[in-house]
Amino acid sequence: MSKMKAGLLFVSLTVMIVSLFGCGSNGGDSAGSSSGGSSGSGKITLNVTSSMTDEARVNIMNETIKIFNKTHPDVTIEYNPSPWSEYTQNLKLSFNSGSGQDIVYVDDTMQQMLQKNNYLMDITEDIKSRGWIDKEVNGAIDFQNARTPGKYYSVPFANAPIVVYYNKDIFSKLNLMPPKTVDEFNTILSKVKEAGYIPLENGGMTNRTKIWAVFHMLYNQVPVDDINKFYFQQGITPKFEQAFTAALNQINEWDKSGYFRKEDASIDDTAVPTYFAKGQSAMVLSGNWVIPTFDDTKMPIGAFAFPQQDVNSKEHRIVNPTDGGWALNANLSGEKKQAALDFIDTFMNPDVVKLWYEGGMTPTIKADMSGVEASDLKRGFDQAIEGTQLGYYLDNAVPGLLDIINKQMQLMYFQKTTPEKAWNEIKQEYNKLTEAAQGQ
Repeated sequence: MSKMKAGLLFVSLTVMIVSLFGCGSNGGDSAGSSSGGSSGSGKITLNVTSSMTDEARVNIMNETIKIFNKTHPDVTIEYNPSPWSEYTQNLKLSFNSGSGQDIVYVDDTMQQMLQKNNYLMDITEDIKSRGWIDKEVNGAIDFQNARTPGKYYSVPFANAPIVVYYNKDIFSKLNLMPPKTVDEFNTILSKVKEAGYIPLENGGMTNRTKIWAVFHMLYNQVPVDDINKFYFQQGITPKFEQAFTAALNQINEWDKSGYFRKEDASIDDTAVPTYFAKGQSAMVLSGNWVIPTFDDTKMPIGAFAFPQQDVNSKEHRIVNPTDGGWALNANLSGEKKQAALDFIDTFMNPDVVKLWYEGGMTPTIKADMSGVEASDLKRGFDQAIEGTQLGYYLDNAVPGLLDIINKQMQLMYFQKTTPEKAWNEIKQEYNKLTEAAQGQ
């Protein structure tokens, strides 16, 4: 959900960072995107966008550009991020109007949208010639470009794992340990509620925790082949349908049991860290991007992977895809393309990888992080996901599916539908959206 991922809890602010870096260019840029052309004096401007608008990541981006500055003083980077809630729409508007940015950060859904309209550049040969496949952890680039096997349109630099964060004080007071199975997780929810605490933060009617919990339960119960069929628009198997309905029933039981904050419907999802920091709630599902914010609360917070259905399962798959990838506007001139590829290459610089790691990210770039400073929560987070397998944000199966799933979650919350009816609506819309997507 990927994105829902990085950027979901980010502060909504508009930022422009302008920094100079050079690629030894000696000519103007006459072709390509309308964002940031050459000045005609040997300088190039590249417009870069992402959904990374929180202060911590903006600061890291600043530092990244400074490092790039040292070898690229003749190119101006204009970094114009927008909050996640507006990001997809902003990309649509900019590219449809012919003013698409030069370098864009895209998750699977956005990459599908832009690539199918021929807005993104095929950079397969550049990725191979620059040796980026070897610099990335095994499979990261292929995972990011899973829908176009053999062709690459974007390059990731981090993963976006979802874990369960928990209040260590509450767990200690109630003599609780991180659960190994979903049954143990349900027992903890009940005990926390009985003790007068809020078991789970959800984040308002965006239903982040609920949707990610559904995906985790599917990974616990459905064979990977069935997951892949759904994700790659090849249909829904009986096992997948049964597990999705069961997961929705579990969420419905959590709603009925009062496991979420009473005023949940009126909370904005960006306020989740603030509410969690009040010490009233025991747990919340979220990604690695909240680590700096949680560290700032000075609360004793731990992390564990969403538990398995069966502790004896051979695999423990969690929601953990690549966070997104840097992609290029298809209309870049050769000169701007080379500068843009150099910008992407900067994210593979070990010093830059360390910066993003220290900021809470989980790098897809191979680098030794053993001596890098990291908070106890960051170290605990890394331990929590150790040994787990990657899993997609399943709403990225087809553009528009997230809205459908969220709508049905809302109706369930207000007792306007049942889990079975909710699944039927999701299934029908999935089929419609898949048919439309394949017809493009």
